[in-house]
Amino acid sequence: MPEYKLKFTEENESPDEGRQETLNELQAFMHDMEGRAMAVITLDPEQSANWDTEGDIDYPQEYGQQIIWQLSADPEEEAETLVIRNHDELPVALGVVDHEGKWQGIGIDKRLRQEISDMMELDNDDLE
Repeated sequence: MPEYKLKFTEENESPDEGRQETLNELQAFMHDMEGRAMAVITLDPEQSANWDTEGDIDYPQEYGQQIIWQLSADPEEEAETLVIRNHDELPVALGVVDHEGKWQGIGIDKRLRQEISDMMELDNDDLE
């Protein structure tokens, strides 16, 4: 199973600087995703509620590993990029296969999810 690491951006001292730095990092990550086969996974209501819960279980890591395992186990799945969305269809994490064949991921802060969704312009009619 490919290794999956979910990276969360950290808040900086200046909210405006931190926001722009985080957006730049997410945009660079999305640039790496361009033109590659994409899988879009939408979490159910329970998973969505758990995703942002802090506690003993690292739900983003757990769910991310399960999703990557399922993608990797399907011989017909050719996805090299991944968008994990919550039940409201807002992206909560992005993933991409690196040049070594390993999945790398980045989490999306709640405050940026709508903006990233607008940038990605994922149309449900285009999804299978």
